[in-house]
Amino acid sequence: MMNTMCNNFKKTVLLCTALVFMLGFAPLTMQGQDSPSPLFGLVEFMKTTPGNEGNYVEMELNTWKKLHQARIDKGLIVGWYLYKVHYTASDDPYNYVTVTLFSDKNKLENPWADIDPAEVLGDIDVDKVFEETMKTRKMVGSNLMNRMEFVFPEGGPGDFKYLQLDYMKVKQGHDSEYYNTEVEVWKPIHNEFIKAGSRVGWSLWGRVFPSGYGLDFQYVTVNYFSNFAQIGTANYNDATSKAHPNEDVSKLMEQTNNSRLLVKSELWEVIDRVMANQ
Repeated sequence: MMNTMCNNFKKTVLLCTALVFMLGFAPLTMQGQDSPSPLFGLVEFMKTTPGNEGNYVEMELNTWKKLHQARIDKGLIVGWYLYKVHYTASDDPYNYVTVTLFSDKNKLENPWADIDPAEVLGDIDVDKVFEETMKTRKMVGSNLMNRMEFVFPEGGPGDFKYLQLDYMKVKQGHDSEYYNTEVEVWKPIHNEFIKAGSRVGWSLWGRVFPSGYGLDFQYVTVNYFSNFAQIGTANYNDATSKAHPNEDVSKLMEQTNNSRLLVKSELWEVIDRVMANQ
């Protein structure tokens, strides 16, 4: 029974990720000449079942984290994060998110290659792990994202605690306009925010799958904060004047608003993580 479940688990993951390569990557992967190192994020949205939020978190921290560490040790992934989505209600579609990071898109084809859950978990009953996981949460959706740009202080964002995610919807045929606005207008402004200490990083991600202009968003920008007190402290006027001293701010804002629709913002808190070279 245990071997059957493990094999079925691996086959399911393999089938889903193989579809990515059968279809080919979507065009939302444009990058500048000085492109950052490739980084893909498999974002999985979780809704905990009533009364089981604590059990779900415990399963992730005490059991699944060990499996993700094993994947890091084998070079399959470079990181895994568990986030709590703040300010959700019982009828919201999800309240937790896991993000698995890949530096090599080819590893997406079989992201659990040669991982034997029974070997990693030892005396833990693998069948029970899968059963209890399904009881505590429902995975309501997943996205494959591609990091396109970022600004971090020297040494990276460190052990950031909170993320503010801004979901952007772009009109068909206007991807370049939006991308250029983020890179030419907002990337320098976020660099000034980091210098001023109002955040510890910023990044731009493109949605690879599912993709299409009929969806609710095509891009996400992420602001990184080391603590809750940092949120909302950015001085936009000061940062903009330093980043664009000779520009008309009203025209920059008009350019921004014309390039995309800000669909929504979310606040995520890091609950736990495992990273390569940690």
